[in-house]
Amino acid sequence: MKKLIIIIAILAIVFTGCAKNENASMDNKGKPLVYASFYPLYFLAHEIGGDNIELKTIIPHGVEPHDYEPSINQLKDLSEARVLIYNGANFESWIDKIVGSVVDEEIAINASQYCNLIVEDGVTDPHLWLDPENMIRIGKVIKDRFIELDPNNKESYEENYETLKNRLELLDKRYYEELRDKKMDTIIVSHNAFGYMAKRYGFKQIPVAGISPDQEPSPRTIADIIDLAKDKNYEYIFLESMASPKTVETIAEETNLKTLVLNPIEGLTEEEMERGKDYISIMEENLENLKEALVK
Repeated sequence: MKKLIIIIAILAIVFTGCAKNENASMDNKGKPLVYASFYPLYFLAHEIGGDNIELKTIIPHGVEPHDYEPSINQLKDLSEARVLIYNGANFESWIDKIVGSVVDEEIAINASQYCNLIVEDGVTDPHLWLDPENMIRIGKVIKDRFIELDPNNKESYEENYETLKNRLELLDKRYYEELRDKKMDTIIVSHNAFGYMAKRYGFKQIPVAGISPDQEPSPRTIADIIDLAKDKNYEYIFLESMASPKTVETIAEETNLKTLVLNPIEGLTEEEMERGKDYISIMEENLENLKEALVK
């Protein structure tokens, strides 16, 4: 039903010419309107664009993004964007209906096109933002697009990007150095979200659920993980901040595993926002919990 509503809304927007409304694509202070599909891309655009852009996110903070569908009002607002940044790799199920209809293809940035994607059993892993190197690559594309759109603020965009790049490189270095001397090489996680992180820093993940945390694991999968945890003497199982912990907690109870949080940073909770958290600070928290399970 939601998909039908989206299609009807798209047709209405196209026929009324909203997607071509150039005058509506700047705010009342002359700033270009930029949309990011969800938090990690919002973070990049915010750090690079600063006060020079009007930035909005499609998937609200604190909302699990895998099955989110934009509202009709959001589609109308999107038609006024000068830049749309989205993840791609089948993360936003609705994006193909929007790009080329609600927004022109030339204003859209598909982040996945600038990363080396992980494909397992024919399924592309969309969680590419959990590798800081990918964030640096995507950030450069965003920076270049902002400069193209708003050349008067080129110096600001360049400086902001270099500052962000340095922070991400330092984060990447910390992960390498602090996970170098691992005693374990595998972690059990609530869903298959950490492939890029695991590949970059040399460990493996055993996921309870699939690419989407809403994919319920079979009883056989749960039983296999319980047997594996007992056989290999794992100490920890990782849960997430925005996904239901029920299955993970069941496994933990059956195996006496301790729980730690490994945040896929698909969105910020209200508590995280109130505490001033961002992508880098949450990645740092993830590192501390990975060290607990893999190094200590």
